[in-house]
Amino acid sequence: MHTQINLDRFHEELTKHYTDLFATDPEYAYSASRTTPAELARKMTLGLDNGTANKDGEGVRRTCKALGINHTYKAIRAFLTAQ
Repeated sequence: MHTQINLDRFHEELTKHYTDLFATDPEYAYSASRTTPAELARKMTLGLDNGTANKDGEGVRRTCKALGINHTYKAIRAFLTAQ
């Protein structure tokens, strides 16, 4: 069992990066037209937690860097599930 603290931290950081990417990166234009940064961050955080999301986007890359997490599935899952 793990706490919600690191899930919340990851989600908040990812939301900040998606907000910036939606406004500045043309590769995020489609996502920006379909969802909000917070909603995409929620889906990605939960997907990374349960192993169904892809870590290779710029938002996840920036989030890992900001939180000091190696950009690997193993390191991300370890962070998200830490107690």
